[in-house]
Amino acid sequence: MTRTLNQILVLLLALLPAVTQARQKPVSTGPVPSWLVPWQPNLQQKPNAKHISDGFYLLVAETQYQAELQSGYHHYVRQIVSEAGIQNGSQISVDYDPQYEKLTFHRIVIKRDGHEINRLAGAAFKVLQQEEDLSRFIYSGTYTAYLILEDVRKGDQIEYSYSLTGNNPIFDNKIDEEYYQVASDPVVNFYRNIIARPDRQLHFKAYSQAALPQQRSWNGLAVYEWHHINLQDDDNFSNLPSWYNPFARVQVSEYNSWQEIAQWAQWINTISPPGTAIKNKVASLKQQAGNSPEAYLQAALRFVQDDIRYMGIEMGEYSHRPNTPDRVLAQRFGDCKDKSLLLCSLLNANGISAHMAYVNTDLKEVVSQRLPSPTAFNHAIVCAMVGGKTYWLDPTLSYQRGRLADFCEPEYQLALVITDTTTQLTPIRKAHSGQVVIRETITLPEKEGEDGTLTANTAWYREDADAQRATMASASLKDKESTFLTFYRKLYGEMALKDSLVLRDNPDSNILRIHESYVVRHLWKKDSATNKLQFSVIAQSPADILPYVTDVNRKVPLAIRYPYNQDYQIIINTPVEWSLEETPLHVKNDYYQFDFTATHSGRQIVLSYSLKTFRDHVPAAYMRQYAGEIKEIQKTTSLDLTLKPALMQPANGPAVRGNWLAIVLALCAAAVFAHLATRYYRHSVLPVQHPLEPMPIGGWLSLLAIGLVFSPMYELMFLCKADVFNYEIWATVSARRDLGNISVVQLYLIGEVIIRVFLLCYSVLLAVLFFNRRDTFPFALATYYFASTLYLFVFNRLNAHYFGESTPGGLWDQNSIIWPLLRMALWVPYLLISPRAKATFIMPHPALLRD
Repeated sequence: MTRTLNQILVLLLALLPAVTQARQKPVSTGPVPSWLVPWQPNLQQKPNAKHISDGFYLLVAETQYQAELQSGYHHYVRQIVSEAGIQNGSQISVDYDPQYEKLTFHRIVIKRDGHEINRLAGAAFKVLQQEEDLSRFIYSGTYTAYLILEDVRKGDQIEYSYSLTGNNPIFDNKIDEEYYQVASDPVVNFYRNIIARPDRQLHFKAYSQAALPQQRSWNGLAVYEWHHINLQDDDNFSNLPSWYNPFARVQVSEYNSWQEIAQWAQWINTISPPGTAIKNKVASLKQQAGNSPEAYLQAALRFVQDDIRYMGIEMGEYSHRPNTPDRVLAQRFGDCKDKSLLLCSLLNANGISAHMAYVNTDLKEVVSQRLPSPTAFNHAIVCAMVGGKTYWLDPTLSYQRGRLADFCEPEYQLALVITDTTTQLTPIRKAHSGQVVIRETITLPEKEGEDGTLTANTAWYREDADAQRATMASASLKDKESTFLTFYRKLYGEMALKDSLVLRDNPDSNILRIHESYVVRHLWKKDSATNKLQFSVIAQSPADILPYVTDVNRKVPLAIRYPYNQDYQIIINTPVEWSLEETPLHVKNDYYQFDFTATHSGRQIVLSYSLKTFRDHVPAAYMRQYAGEIKEIQKTTSLDLTLKPALMQPANGPAVRGNWLAIVLALCAAAVFAHLATRYYRHSVLPVQHPLEPMPIGGWLSLLAIGLVFSPMYELMFLCKADVFNYEIWATVSARRDLGNISVVQLYLIGEVIIRVFLLCYSVLLAVLFFNRRDTFPFALATYYFASTLYLFVFNRLNAHYFGESTPGGLWDQNSIIWPLLRMALWVPYLLISPRAKATFIMPHPALLRD
């Protein structure tokens, strides 16, 4: 809080002179200038009524500029035609900079019924400080003179005129303007001129079929004028590249070449000898970097980027003239030119060649198509040379990390390097770019009504990591969690955070990773018409990169994000194996490349997307084909999964329906095996001995007795829980095409029923044989262990083959073969070797004893 208050106090103290100056220069009044070129508008002319949108139109729009006097005259007449015009056209506002401009009003009248009502006398102007760029930490010192007219009525004409005298001294009275020939409201009588000495060499360039001025002489001066031209409508265009301007306009410049602009820039960007503070900082950076020029450059850049905050006080000539490096270092803030000059000073002080460079972040390489002028640029960066390599550095970027060799060049394309040898613009060649890698994993629940999970792992590389790092720094972790959660809720509905957002930043390699984890409620939705379960996988839309177009006849280019490189996968874990027939898509042209594939293996589906852009726009000539390609791309962003509710019983729903065929089969098998067990019980393997004196069950056999008592219970429980008695299992098998030969699978299920019943009956027989100390018990037990082990071995592999279930490997897994193997390895040798066992299991069938 204290730091914030100090920053505000410093800003207020810095701005105090400008505020005082604005109050000392109120709006003045005066006569119409005498230097005006005569012009007579046709006040009887009217526009097409259907073009009037705000309830008024401009009957007169006149602007004259006297370059030698640095004075511009503005004259307007508004015709109010409706009540909406009273609301929208009854205010007068003029923006000006009191640092170098003087605002003088000449005339404000309301014409009504042939009479003029003077509203200039006693006009109560409000001088307001707007500062529309303050949200971008730029203070320009501009003001707005605002007047609200009273008693305005339908049918009135509002006529007003004023002059703005004075230019920014940084441009040394050279003409550098751009005049638009568009209007949001109808203009009936339009006139504009430039009045200058005939020896001043002015260059004109028209854009978008704008009209060039007509030239004539008047009072020994050259007059360049526009009149009787049709102004274009101020149409709205969406998704335009930043460098594309569709509006008719004329640029006028008194500058002759880019070399002249570079010389002007050298004049205002002179690096003064370093002061004590700069010297101390250079020494500190040297100590930090050692003997490495690259390390010094990176340390200096990091200091200017992170420790000198971005704030520009761009009043008067400081709109283009930077503050001295010592001042910027002392105040610890500055705009792009301040920070760039400071970085140049720090680098030059250590013998590193560094120069400021002007760029246009919007126009980029299109800046070369403009007439040379200082206002052709809107940003300043640094061009440095280390080890024979050129580095383009932007000191205004925060959170730029990674090795210097891996830095991504800014996407500015052309720069005017400020040196005494510069004659033209220099290309900025981009050798590195970023990448975004996304991995989303969706796990579908095994039962209808249960929750699923979604995890998202995103990694940003190089410049994409820089941008995301800055975004993350501007909001709390809680806010980001809410933002990301809202994003996925729009795709999948009700969901909640499973774990907190995890952010992992590796600044050395410049990789930023974020892990998200969510619980998705009720992923499966039942279709009431088909009684099937449905789930739609929805990929992140590429619309932010490749926007949609509704007009295939679009006449202007479409902006797409560039550079951009995305590797995106969605992994879906399903409760059953899935058959998938998705057609791959490959789209490649001069502007972007998109690839999509869908693969499946077992219970996993993988949707893979790749998107790269090669240009920052799609031209109008390609728009129809682009629209068709976007439709095809959009089709790949969703996948509908449908499943019969076989294994998908509601988590808290009714009991599973039984398969009576399997139940009857089990009962029949039980009867057969019971009969066979009875017959086997009568069988003996040892000759009858007299006298028969078997030892009692004791010792280690007591442990075996416990196991044999619980063995039938275990087998019965295992049998009752078997899925083969579930009707839905058989229905699923019938509907599953991916299982191959359905008859073989059904035969396997029947075999499972029979074997489980066999093992149950056998376990009962073993208990009877054991407690009667029958001579057939040792062989019967060995057979039981071997059969159990073989059954589980075959069962697990068939389940894995047909249903994709993993083979149990844990000691406590229900279907593990480890326990049968251990029991067989322990008890079979014991029964064959132990004297006690041999003396215990000697009893024949009782019938043999009677014989």
